[in-house]
Amino acid sequence: MILAASFDANNESMWENRGLMYGDGVFETMRCIDHKVPLWLWHLGRLQQSLDYLQIDAPDCRAIKQIISEQTNKSQSVLRLTVFRDQQKRGYQPLSRASHWLLSHNPFQAQPQAQTLGMATQRLSPQPLLKGFKHLNRLPQVLIANELAGQDVDDLLVLNQQGDVIETTCQNIIVIKNQQIFTPNMKDSGVEGVALTWLKQKLPVKTKCLQLHDIAHAEAVMTANAVHGFRPVKQIKSMTTFQINHPICDRIDTLWQQLINSV
Repeated sequence: MILAASFDANNESMWENRGLMYGDGVFETMRCIDHKVPLWLWHLGRLQQSLDYLQIDAPDCRAIKQIISEQTNKSQSVLRLTVFRDQQKRGYQPLSRASHWLLSHNPFQAQPQAQTLGMATQRLSPQPLLKGFKHLNRLPQVLIANELAGQDVDDLLVLNQQGDVIETTCQNIIVIKNQQIFTPNMKDSGVEGVALTWLKQKLPVKTKCLQLHDIAHAEAVMTANAVHGFRPVKQIKSMTTFQINHPICDRIDTLWQQLINSV
């Protein structure tokens, strides 16, 4: 459902926008609780960084925050803020820095806490020009997530071309070993989610190239994203099982619940 937009959503000419035609824009998917987004500042920071890189002017985020506070309801929901370059003329070359935005929302649907992961057969390719950005062209993620059809798993572990663990179809990976917290090196592919960025400000998290044997010998594994927070992985199918009540997992969960309860 569309909550608000910077343009007339009934204007047919807006279908010919650069976000739809070329993916020339970015988006943030946010959990909203009682008219507030717990990770708003982190979403805002990544949005600004991404738009600066693409040379697109940022929207009036104070106005968008006001819309969220006035037009969402007390129940939990999932918001998506899409920002794209304001330009109607055909052609790849950007001729404007101006932006348009669209804010939509859907009901929040809780998912199982302890997850079972499978393995994706397709692998991520290096994307040095777009590393770390939630840009509007997500076809690699669409193709990989399509592998979930017919599988009895909650998500898929995704590797890059070198066999390094990167992420799942829609979540970051956290590995706990020797009482330390590790997360994959995503220097050439993958996106560091705002939940993971938030965690790095709360606890020491080391970035490291991780392969399957590192995962197999971990004490515990968690996934993270802004919508569902931090959830333990109980099993990687046909590979290994993990503790789901590890003290560090409990600590992360406590910190997350404090954030959620503070809104």
